[in-house]
Amino acid sequence: QGFPVIHGLLNNAGTFAGDYTGKRKVTAEGNEYSLAVNVLAPFLLTSLLLENVQGSGAGRILVTSSISAGSNDALSDLQCQHHWSDHRAYELSKLCDAMIAMELHDRYADPPQLCVHTMDPGTVDTKMLQAGWGRGAPVRTATTSFEMLTQDRFQKSSGIGAEYCCGEGKDSRKR
Repeated sequence: QGFPVIHGLLNNAGTFAGDYTGKRKVTAEGNEYSLAVNVLAPFLLTSLLLENVQGSGAGRILVTSSISAGSNDALSDLQCQHHWSDHRAYELSKLCDAMIAMELHDRYADPPQLCVHTMDPGTVDTKMLQAGWGRGAPVRTATTSFEMLTQDRFQKSSGIGAEYCCGEGKDSRKR
């Protein structure tokens, strides 16, 4: 028995520094923790639900990136085995998220039937923000993802957020 159609899928998983000890943490499967939570889990979920979102006839997939996306030089070391820091792992994971969104856009987007976007949800006061950067705006101000899921203007095009790929294009995504 199949799952119902899904009109909007928001991948908003996010972790910074794993367990907040300041040490590199690895999952039971051997993946660096930020990569596993921020990239691999939403990629798997999106892969499993893609047909359901496509089946809606007006689906949207949003992948949360960050204004902190970066560490392009670590694309050859996704597990951050050679140089790990909590910021580097987070930056890399959010770069990978943006690259995945743009690859999904290139492969599957067909506005208005299916749109794929990435964005920074806003710098809001969460435990994660406090651990890595300090305080931010109240959580209630984080409306970007809600707006992108509900406002009609985001159904007219696809591929918003390419700037979060930090200059990485199709060739980088092939790796």
